[in-house]
Amino acid sequence: MEPVGAVVAGDREHPLRHALTIGRDHENDIALDDGTVSRRHAILLFTADRWLIEDRGSANGTFVNGLRVPYGSQHPLRDGDRISVGSATLVFSRPADRDDPNRTDSHEQVPALVASLSPFQRQVVKALCGAWVTNASVDVLPSNEQIAAALGTPAAAASVKAALRRIYAKAELADVPPHAKRRALCRAARAQGWL
Repeated sequence: MEPVGAVVAGDREHPLRHALTIGRDHENDIALDDGTVSRRHAILLFTADRWLIEDRGSANGTFVNGLRVPYGSQHPLRDGDRISVGSATLVFSRPADRDDPNRTDSHEQVPALVASLSPFQRQVVKALCGAWVTNASVDVLPSNEQIAAALGTPAAAASVKAALRRIYAKAELADVPPHAKRRALCRAARAQGWL
C-alpha cells in the first residue's frame, strides 16, 4: 500500500514518505524550533503497510495520545493520533488507517452517576458533547474558550473550566488522565441522560 497521508505540525503539513525525522535540528524532515524538542527527537517509519513512530533517545520523550513511547520501541500510528515531542504537538493523518482491522475496540467502563448537574453545568456538558452526539465522534471536542463562546459568554472560559472540574468530580472522572477526560465525560453524560 502506498504511504499516503501527512503529519501536521502547527500550520504546516508534511507529506508522509518512507521515513520522516523529527527534531530541533534544521536537517530533520520536520524541524521544530522549540527548546524542549531534542535535536534528533523521533522518526516516523513505514513498515509492513503501517506507519510507526520511534523515539530516538530524546530528553523529554515522545508521546502518542498521552502515552509515552519507550526509547527504541516502535509504536503504531492511526489516523488522528496526537504526537507530542517536547511541548510541540503534531497530528498524524492517514485516512487509510481509520478502519484498522487489527485494532481492538476499547471497552470503557461508564461510571454509575448519582449526582445531578446544575443548570450551568448541564449547559457546559451540552456545549462540550453536543457535536459528538450528532456526529458520533469524540476526536474533536471544543476548548473551554469555544464552550464559553457557544454559551454566549466568550470571556467566561475560567468559569467553564471550574464547572468542568466539578462535573468530572460528580462523574467520578477526576482520576482519568487529562487527555481522556472530555471523551469519558461525553460517554458518561450520554449514559446518564445529561445530554
